Amino acid sequence: MIGIVSKVVRELPSLPRELAVRYARVPGVYALVRQERCSGCSACVRKGFCRFGAISMTEERKAHVDERRCRGCGRCTHLCSRDAFALEIRPPRLVTKTLRRIDNELTELMK
Repeated sequence: MIGIVSKVVRELPSLPRELAVRYARVPGVYALVRQERCSGCSACVRKGFCRFGAISMTEERKAHVDERRCRGCGRCTHLCSRDAFALEIRPPRLVTKTLRRIDNELTELMK
């Protein structure tokens, strides 16, 4: 029992970093595949361009990015020799809703 406790205590300082690396994401940034540039070589999957496993190959032999797994790090965009990956920036829902509310309020004031 004491061995387990001492192991947990030793590994505790690295735990927050590991959790951050595993679950943190860049808000509003998503990788996407430019299908016309993807040659279907599957290097992105074989060489592990995505550390989070977000890239897979479709039945049509084109790369695909799973948005739920993508963390928005951009690593895939500079590793693909065909430049098939790009980053798309979408404001988080909270930002979009706030901007929409402000716009509606300003529209009402301008009437």
